[in-house]
Amino acid sequence: MIQLPDAQELSLDDETWARACRAASERRVDDVDLLAAQTTLSEAGRWDGVYVLSVMAGLETSVLIDADDRVFIDWGTAGQVTLQPPVGGRLPFKLWVHTHPRFAAYWSSTDTNSLSLGARILESAMVLGQPGPKHSNNRSMVAVEDTSMLGDAGPLSHWTDEEPVPWGEWYVQNNIATEEME
Repeated sequence: MIQLPDAQELSLDDETWARACRAASERRVDDVDLLAAQTTLSEAGRWDGVYVLSVMAGLETSVLIDADDRVFIDWGTAGQVTLQPPVGGRLPFKLWVHTHPRFAAYWSSTDTNSLSLGARILESAMVLGQPGPKHSNNRSMVAVEDTSMLGDAGPLSHWTDEEPVPWGEWYVQNNIATEEME
């Protein structure tokens, strides 16, 4: 089992985390403990934990947070998971997060297709990979600073093209103590 830094503030006990890690390692993506852990981590914005579970499974995972802050989890293959708005989710979706386990944090062609399709219903998106999270905001739905965009025209011209934030820097930005991990 991998320990998460500064996890005592999470409402996720060690036993549930251990079962979630085991389920991820065995690719039991419909496991109750795994889904509960992912939901808890997503609600807390602990994207490091979501990424760790994805790496352990060797599969991409997707988290979609709707207008009511409800979390919807989906699992894909080792190389793909798409944005799939769930039945019962309320628009606009606040955030779509997905993983590239053990690979670079970048917007793949599948990802940019999903962002194009989500340009009218999705506020922000993030891909979790190496060296850390890569974020994008939809300027037609949220205020953004003057920055480069994913495209020059069409739906991708609404999405910011931000650099990945290394995991160590992400921990500092999110006030997550990591000294116990060293």
